[in-house]
Amino acid sequence: MTNRKEYHPSFAVVYLDSPTLTFLESNFDVNLVDSFLKKLHKVFPNINIHMNVSKPIKSMLEAGSQTKFFEFYESIPSEIEFIKQIGSLLPESVFKDPEWDEVCFLYFTGISPILDPKLTEKIWNRHKNFFSQYSYSENIPPGLIPTVITREFLTSLPDHLTTDIHSFFLKNINQYDVDIFFQSPDLRQLRLDFRFNSPRSKMLIQGLQKIAEDVPYENLLSILKQNPELYRSFPSYLEWEIYKGCELACVFCPREFIDKSNDGSFVSLDVTKQIINRFQNELTSPITISLSGNGEPLLHPNFVAIVKEILTLSQLKELIIETALYKNVDQLFSLINDLDPKLKEKLCIITNVTTLKEDTYQSLYGKNELSQVLESIDSLSKILPQNSLYVQMIKMKEVEDEIDPYFTFFEKKGIQIILQKYNRFAGKLPERRVSDLTPIHRDFCWHLIRDIYLSVSGEVSICKQNQTEMIGNLLSESLSEVWKKGLDSFRHSFNGEHDLIPAPCLNCDEWYTFNA
Repeated sequence: MTNRKEYHPSFAVVYLDSPTLTFLESNFDVNLVDSFLKKLHKVFPNINIHMNVSKPIKSMLEAGSQTKFFEFYESIPSEIEFIKQIGSLLPESVFKDPEWDEVCFLYFTGISPILDPKLTEKIWNRHKNFFSQYSYSENIPPGLIPTVITREFLTSLPDHLTTDIHSFFLKNINQYDVDIFFQSPDLRQLRLDFRFNSPRSKMLIQGLQKIAEDVPYENLLSILKQNPELYRSFPSYLEWEIYKGCELACVFCPREFIDKSNDGSFVSLDVTKQIINRFQNELTSPITISLSGNGEPLLHPNFVAIVKEILTLSQLKELIIETALYKNVDQLFSLINDLDPKLKEKLCIITNVTTLKEDTYQSLYGKNELSQVLESIDSLSKILPQNSLYVQMIKMKEVEDEIDPYFTFFEKKGIQIILQKYNRFAGKLPERRVSDLTPIHRDFCWHLIRDIYLSVSGEVSICKQNQTEMIGNLLSESLSEVWKKGLDSFRHSFNGEHDLIPAPCLNCDEWYTFNA
């Protein structure tokens, strides 16, 4: 009798989405592709790979030495259509069991140069032992193991999807025989991605390959802690104070305790150009910029020109304008109406309006501007894409009973809502929290990995919770110099040495907030 467990995946499939294809066209490295194939062949010798590509990537791949194991597909419109097309190539079942179809393939959503052969073999053996229709892991970072997909699962998919295949699976998980592969340690909190699909992942992959050809999964965390610069490679979020000062007196704002001696100062257009040019030359990864800090950006005397200059940054992922929307709103409308549609898509307006009650607004903001603000929000909703306009409510005791009606009010208008936690700035502001999010165990701080807090004078503080401890100045130093100065603080954070960081980490509850 044939052993039903003795079979192999028919082939491997790699799907590259549009952003990955765009990245690879200018960052292609055939050595990383060869590394992926070499590690896959350790487990499944001579297995073939079906992969969608663009014409430039196909040309670069065909110049490599291992193309005999690849089948390339151009002009693939979507993931579901690609997978359906590949599914038609699956062979007949060997066992021909009417209740079970063993035919399957390995699925990757990216080129995976540091694939873990040991874990790949382990998930495959589990898949066979449990006769699963879909085998995957929730805790292992992408790019270390494949997902195993059977023909049985594939035939259940609709011809068209509005989501990716894995999201469809998760919504319908109860319909399938599933194996969820767990392997210690659980690294989900690190948000790692080992697919060759971005400057950040490329630097991480190449850095690990320089340390060892094979990095056992159980050693990964300790290696990253020993080499934190691989993990903290580039800033991804810049909070930029282009104007210091505000006509409101918000009870939840750090302006309640900061030094206001240089109120009214602002970043000139020439300085803006200098900083953007520095970023243009030094940044190799996308960045989100938020115009906020300790001031109202719409009070800047040259607001429109400043924003247009920032929008020239080629690495800009999104430009967020955080505003109370109480003054100089005409500047914002003028800007939006004048923007090219593609640039407008990069713009995100977040309006700080924490209450819908006039008296509460007066007590929280120090002025009675609510009706004007709401009118401006309605006007913005007519000229901005839905994903470009948000209202922000700060969750605190004074408005706890308003949360439901607040959501109802803006959802009816089709305006998206951010429910922002109240930040006490490590005890510098009075207690107004509805819930205490102070972590029981303090892991590393995300803000020390990804964020830059830039003041109106060009100074960069260690974090927004301590705006008096400066690590550099972007007017006199390069971005890389300033960024490196924050590495020791992150190293301490990564290793749990929070008392060694010149910031109030042990009194902070911003550990679960993540900007970009």
